[in-house]
Amino acid sequence: MKLRFLSIIILLLLFSCKEDGKEINSSTPASNEKANTNNEIQTNNLKDELPEGFNQDTLKTEALFTAGGFDDKLYYELLIETHLCNPNYTDTTSDGSTPCSSRFFNFYPYNHKRKIDDAFLLQIKAGVNKYPYRRLLVFVREKGKLILMNGIVGYLVERISRPNEIDDLIVAVFDDLGNDKFDRYDVLLRYKDGKYHFVEAIGDLKGKFETADLKKRASKAIQERINEKELIF
Repeated sequence: MKLRFLSIIILLLLFSCKEDGKEINSSTPASNEKANTNNEIQTNNLKDELPEGFNQDTLKTEALFTAGGFDDKLYYELLIETHLCNPNYTDTTSDGSTPCSSRFFNFYPYNHKRKIDDAFLLQIKAGVNKYPYRRLLVFVREKGKLILMNGIVGYLVERISRPNEIDDLIVAVFDDLGNDKFDRYDVLLRYKDGKYHFVEAIGDLKGKFETADLKKRASKAIQERINEKELIF
């Protein structure tokens, strides 16, 4: 517990120092302060208000990739459409591309009002296309074309049902601290106005944030860290 409080304090001190630096440096764009304010407003607008009698279902996700192939050719077609894999890949391919295989990609639904080929989560294995970390990409089809709605440096942990039939997501966000040191932030994302947004942090590598005060302080520091490094985009 002491280690956790120390980690949160260090994060808060980091961003406290950064804010002090902004006050000293007159060249800091005012838009940064506006962006922070907008993030706070957006988070406030995402507070949970479930209708009476609504029972939420939570689906835990195992971040696994399989060698047995997809159970529907539709997934191969969707992968090709994303341009994230090489449909002509062979054992002699040496251009750094990745085969369109379930060994590297996995699909999940998130919008239950639309078919999977019109709205899906794509989990991508670390190392694909020379990117060192796992990624979770959120796609939606608009006017017949797949559009990248969100991206997360990390992986899907849970999907939680919502009255609007668009799942909340618990994602593990991966943060490379340098010098072979890493952190992970478990955060809640919620869909609003055509995109997923940060709601709160619920834990880190040491476990869940058990108290409301710790969760509030950690959420603020972690959201700033995520925005700074563009770990959710």
